Amino acid sequence: MKPPLEIVITPGDPEGIGPEVTRKALRRLKTELKNHPVTILGSPSLYPGLPRVRFIEPPGRASPGYQSGWAVETATRYVMESPMTRALVTGPISKERLKKAGFPYQGHTDFLASLTSTQGVTMMLANDTFRVCLVTNHCALSEVPGKITAPAIESTFQHARRFCQELLGKKNPKIAVLGLNPHSGESGLLGGEELTVIRPTLKRLATRHRECTVTGPHPADSFFAVEAGKKSKDRNDVILAMYHDQGLIPLKLSGFSESMNMTLGLPIIRTSVDHGTAFDIAGKNIADAGSMVYAIRKAIQYLDRRSKT
Repeated sequence: MKPPLEIVITPGDPEGIGPEVTRKALRRLKTELKNHPVTILGSPSLYPGLPRVRFIEPPGRASPGYQSGWAVETATRYVMESPMTRALVTGPISKERLKKAGFPYQGHTDFLASLTSTQGVTMMLANDTFRVCLVTNHCALSEVPGKITAPAIESTFQHARRFCQELLGKKNPKIAVLGLNPHSGESGLLGGEELTVIRPTLKRLATRHRECTVTGPHPADSFFAVEAGKKSKDRNDVILAMYHDQGLIPLKLSGFSESMNMTLGLPIIRTSVDHGTAFDIAGKNIADAGSMVYAIRKAIQYLDRRSKT
């Protein structure tokens, strides 16, 4: 008999809204999770009234930043022991506090890549309308053009393709790619990256992966409006955006409280909330747990598919 599929949660900074949205999400998902063990990396005192949950407690008197980093490290190693039956769901951390506590990372994405010895990962945010993969993520806008390279686009594409085929079960995925410049460069009048880098790379990828429908580069200002107007079956499976805000502003507008973050390319399944610590409302019991609910549901769905392959 196969072991049950387990959800391992790092709620994030203990002084943020992570513990609150974790509590609310687990209560809302009580029926859906009845056959799935849940492990929380955190102090039980922050989660009163949660039945059937196992806790791994943090070191005593550790700073919130250290607790966040410790939880990610400990949980990742635990999930790595059984990646076919365990999935990691992460809550929001403070990057500033994480660094002050001695964890030199920009956030979860590069932290998890380091912990799993993974060379190259992709940040994807998703809801029931869009799935957006980022060619560049947490960097200054001024650095973006220099990071739009053929290897970067190809790596993002490959992660998106494998996600579609392995975790969505789509043998012939549709992948749309956005341009970098306004109107996709207007034939070079507004920038040349589309002509010199993006379009040639997409042509090579389309030839190499004929099972995929690869389109672009699309003008980003109109693409999402057209895509949202389509029936769900006609939409692209994944959209590749060139930089952070280009892809994430329209995605979050389409459903901020029903979206999640996911790291593609890792040897484990990791989903996350799509929001930050919200220290200003922490402890007021007004935080929306929708993103955590969505992240947990998707972790179970993808883990279930992986376990059957």
